[in-house]
Amino acid sequence: MSLDANEFLLPSTYSRIVARVAQLQERDLSKLLLGTDLPETILMPADETFISGEQQLQIMKNGRELLGSADFGLRLGEQLQPSAHGPLGYLALCSPDLLSALYALRDYLPMRMPWVAIDIDVSKERILCELRLRMSIDGNAFAQVTMAECFAMVLQSFVEAVLRRPASEAIIEFAHRPPPHAQRYDNFLHAPYSFDCNSNSYVLPGELATAANATSDNASFRLTQQLCNALLEQTPRSSSSMADRVRTLMLLRPIESIGEPEIARALFVSKRTLGRRLECEGTNYRRIREQFLEELARRYLLEPRQTVDTVAASLGYNDAAAFRKAFKRWTSMTPKNYRQSSPSL
Repeated sequence: MSLDANEFLLPSTYSRIVARVAQLQERDLSKLLLGTDLPETILMPADETFISGEQQLQIMKNGRELLGSADFGLRLGEQLQPSAHGPLGYLALCSPDLLSALYALRDYLPMRMPWVAIDIDVSKERILCELRLRMSIDGNAFAQVTMAECFAMVLQSFVEAVLRRPASEAIIEFAHRPPPHAQRYDNFLHAPYSFDCNSNSYVLPGELATAANATSDNASFRLTQQLCNALLEQTPRSSSSMADRVRTLMLLRPIESIGEPEIARALFVSKRTLGRRLECEGTNYRRIREQFLEELARRYLLEPRQTVDTVAASLGYNDAAAFRKAFKRWTSMTPKNYRQSSPSL
């Protein structure tokens, strides 16, 4: 379900980044805000104003015009390194492995950019990261191309921060046609790319899922994850899909409180209404819960001090054998084989 851009709130941090990309001096800052009715104070350091998605799009458009360069989206994405995303970026940088870093980006992106989402599908063969826009930008070619370019650059920066090298084995797919500045993509992207694809995607080989993060810190990871959970709960945000709300509640609640009746009550709907709305979005509660438990299981199993029995109990399984069976169904591997395949253990 796509919503109007005015229904989303974003921190003013990204407007300051746009100002830097546009190479503006203080006397020119007002030009960046034309058509937004926003005061120049939002561009000052430490300002924490939240602005609408429509205002952010206008600022980005103004920034491109002021820069006078068609590759504005690539330049903007280049500035969106993990450190630009606050606690979310730090969480990714101290994640135990690449997949955990990508999950951190997906799970906590609503804190920073609630108008976009990243869907991740993992198999033995590949890790598929796909951009999903929550707002309607139909007919807005500038927004479509700019968002896709930023998405590719952000994914590239997060992946390469973990791998500590260029991710040349990635495959980047863009849904838009080759833009006039297509020849400049080689200056920014480190992997093969193509246009006119079915979606905006960043694809990696499956074996990189367990690639160890050289800057991993388990204690910092847990503490930052708790902080991100708290911030996510406080983040101003508008309507989102029911699946997004279910996932957010799962992130914020104890594992024993993520049953379908409990989640439905927390969302102020009946279990039947919850099921109907999820069905309209092409999913169901069981699928969301299974994906959530699989991701938690992968993370917990990468902690050497956790036994399989402990991980099973942490995920609400009274019987470790039932957990092993579920994990085999999710990943086609036993917990033991998964751990043996991880270079970080």
